[in-house]
Amino acid sequence: MIQGYANLLGRWVLLLLLLLLSACATAPSVAATTPTTTPLALPAVPITYSYALVQQIPHDSHAWTQGLVVVDADTFYESTGDYANSSLREVRISTGEVLRHTSLPSSTPDLYGEGIAVVGDTIFMLTWEDCRGLMFERQNFTFLGEFSYPQANGACAMEGWGLTYDGQYLIMSDGTSRLSFVDPQATMDTGQLAIVRQIQVTRRGTPVNQLNELEYIHGTVWANIWQTDEIVQIDPATGLVIGEVNLAGLLTPAERSTANVLNGIAYDAERDRLFVTGKLWPALFEIRLIPPLAFQYDQYLPLVVS
Repeated sequence: MIQGYANLLGRWVLLLLLLLLSACATAPSVAATTPTTTPLALPAVPITYSYALVQQIPHDSHAWTQGLVVVDADTFYESTGDYANSSLREVRISTGEVLRHTSLPSSTPDLYGEGIAVVGDTIFMLTWEDCRGLMFERQNFTFLGEFSYPQANGACAMEGWGLTYDGQYLIMSDGTSRLSFVDPQATMDTGQLAIVRQIQVTRRGTPVNQLNELEYIHGTVWANIWQTDEIVQIDPATGLVIGEVNLAGLLTPAERSTANVLNGIAYDAERDRLFVTGKLWPALFEIRLIPPLAFQYDQYLPLVVS
């Protein structure tokens, strides 16, 4: 029994030392706080992150942002929607300048652009209710072809919303609580969306609907929830929401009066930078996520008292 109490006391002393050291530490980055491997145990409830604003950058306030992908130190690709205004763009991060722009190829003018993801030299792009996706050559935005979504009873079985890439599969949202994992090569080869598996996203036991723009960051999927200021962090193996952050304070009341919803997440893995924006937003924001102090240490030093 004495030995048991000594071990317990030692654990608490170690925890106190870590807490004292943290007083001098700066806020950890998203790379530091989102491990590439699954934590020792998934949290019983989602971790609630706060955030710090790193910088605010100009963004085209006429862009109905649907997808956002960082491609190098000063460039991102952006897809926009709103039917006739749908496009694929190359944008300079530091200034917001549109460097390249192409409208969506179609025999009809009603394609509604949605999320994008880059796989090798190919940009995959979803459309909303048209039951098809598009592929572009990354180097010059040349249109490469289309792929179709699944059908059910003669109608399209799903919509296209957000898209990201985890290094093996495209991950797609469709406006529900479902995420679909898609084989990109099989999709290109067959011209049909090659769904490998699907998961339902839940938070505290309840399905999370209206999942929209996606980003894959250090082994987890981050998703905008449409018509809210929330972004959730999802475990791709289970569909559980393991983190959440509310970004309601990014825009001023004056900016809010002309802007639409938060939508757009882009992570620069090489430089550890996280960007967010929204539909018709006048700015792109680089932010740093800050987890609760308890989570920072509990995941590395779990205290098991029995």
